[in-house]
Amino acid sequence: MNDEELKKAQFFFDFVAKADHKTEQSNERVLKKIHGVLTLASTLVPVVFGLGYFVLSQTKQQATAIPIFLSLILFLVAIARGIFLLKPKQFFYLDVLKLIEKYKDETLTFIINKSAVSWADIVNDNQTLINSKENGINQMLILITLGLILLAVAFLTIVIH
Repeated sequence: MNDEELKKAQFFFDFVAKADHKTEQSNERVLKKIHGVLTLASTLVPVVFGLGYFVLSQTKQQATAIPIFLSLILFLVAIARGIFLLKPKQFFYLDVLKLIEKYKDETLTFIINKSAVSWADIVNDNQTLINSKENGINQMLILITLGLILLAVAFLTIVIH
């Protein structure tokens, strides 16, 4: 066994271990972001509902009901999207026992290389999962922003009339 090959294999293994650690940290951050945006959307629904009820009962301007109602729908869709993002999805891990059984008779360099490659594939799959959750957060933010724009339109309509 070449010492240089062993060092190279160990480097790749350590590199993948660090990438896996960063991926797990990213997943935790994304979940916190989902909870934060979900909390924002969940807070907006009763506030907008209360404001909408008060404004509509006091002003009798039925034209403002449509944008207020649509903004509530957008907030509810954002909440539903957030709940869907929290749905448990498979986060992949290295099956250590399978790896040991399959490669127990191989050289150390081969085992380290094979472990690093297998682990790197898993890290890549997990990063794809995290990226899809980040796209979902962006969709939630777009829905909330559109809901707030519609709410602003409703209040501008009141001010103008």
